[in-house]
Amino acid sequence: MSQYFAAMFRRRPNEGWFRVGRYDATTVDIISVLAIASMFIWAISPDQLFARLVFNGAAVRSGEIWRLVTWPIAEIPGFFALISIAFFWSFGQQLEALFGKVKFLAWVLAVAIVPGVVLALLGLLDSTFDFNVSFGLGPLFLAGIWVYAATYPNVRWFDVVPLWAIAAVFTGLQLLQFTGSRDSGAILFLLVSVAVALSAGRSLGLASAWPIPHIPIDVSSGPRRRSSGRGRAKPTKPKRPEGGPGQRVVEGPWRSPAAPMPPPPGSAPASPGDQAELDDLLDKIGSHGMDSLSGAEKQRLNELSKRLRNR
Repeated sequence: MSQYFAAMFRRRPNEGWFRVGRYDATTVDIISVLAIASMFIWAISPDQLFARLVFNGAAVRSGEIWRLVTWPIAEIPGFFALISIAFFWSFGQQLEALFGKVKFLAWVLAVAIVPGVVLALLGLLDSTFDFNVSFGLGPLFLAGIWVYAATYPNVRWFDVVPLWAIAAVFTGLQLLQFTGSRDSGAILFLLVSVAVALSAGRSLGLASAWPIPHIPIDVSSGPRRRSSGRGRAKPTKPKRPEGGPGQRVVEGPWRSPAAPMPPPPGSAPASPGDQAELDDLLDKIGSHGMDSLSGAEKQRLNELSKRLRNR
């Protein structure tokens, strides 16, 4: 069990937007730091500065459009808020590794902006859709779990509970909370967030295991996972840009903590059959978990990941 937690909270070598010391500052890092900073803003000025970060449909309609992107980082200080940030930082790295930094940022913006626009417009028709709830990173974290579950539907949390069941329980608890407080706007906001997350995730190359409505766009530069062939057509193999990032084996409590490192200089170049072999191993992991691989297969997975990442 301890190895799962060690893997969960280990920093991943994702590509960042800039460097801070020897670390790349990724989208997940920046959002997490801003969420922590918002706690200090709340302590300094809860009714003025912090209140201007929280989503409010009426305020958005009056011109405070920055609320469409600041509501996820508005965290009221508390133990559960800190836990929420920690789990978002951990799980967000998994998702950012799958998407790539540009697509992940696009996905985050879609999940943040689209529900806000929808609720702000509905507020014109009925004021009951206007609400003032400090969501924090909860909806964004929940949206990420749904996307991961729709990408790997057979993955189990700690090899026990399916990830989609975890997402369903979290969603149900949130809906019960908002139902009890009669926040119809918050209920709709949460449901729209999940729907947008899945559709945007599918459009950007993930969440392909479920029949999710989406907008077909060019996702050739993103990571690809081959279909298992059960009721779905095999997607066309995309061509990656030369020198771009290759397949990544994402860590977490559902995977082995071993992460492939960049290949050493002079390693053998990738052959045409290496990609297909790697896809087969990834499909096996997605269906049955890392423990389903033999020792030789794990070693081969590591070798292929290193080779293809640098091709």
